Amino acid sequence: MVNRIEGKHIKHSPQTRRLTETQYNSKFLVKSSTPFISAIKQISKQLARFSKSQGTQRKFQNDQYKKVKYITVKGMGKTIEKTLKLAMHFQSLGYKVDILTGSVKVLDEFERKAIVHSDDDGDEGIGREDCETEYRKRMVSSVEARIWLHRE
Repeated sequence: MVNRIEGKHIKHSPQTRRLTETQYNSKFLVKSSTPFISAIKQISKQLARFSKSQGTQRKFQNDQYKKVKYITVKGMGKTIEKTLKLAMHFQSLGYKVDILTGSVKVLDEFERKAIVHSDDDGDEGIGREDCETEYRKRMVSSVEARIWLHRE
């Protein structure tokens, strides 16, 4: 049986290291609040940026960006289904798609507020709030879809 903690649950990002500009522009993180159609449009824009036929975005044609071979779409927990649906959508459009599964260690922070009554000065009704913070690690399932670029 799992011990349930009462109080505010503060979720932290599993991202532990900084991304380079190239990694940031070639990665798409799916959240539970991300609309499906909006995600399709954003990923399509990312794919179009890296194609060689697009002449308007010179920034994405330098050597650093030419090394990018695929766009990474990541989802964890309840967003796995949405991530897989996005991958299947782009596969139906003719893109090569690879699916990788795994687990990610995340840190949960729980904040409990307790009212502490002071008895030293005789005021029984007056209290102050005291916050206790507890951290717990847990493993979350994740999926990564690699949508390969069409390079001419």
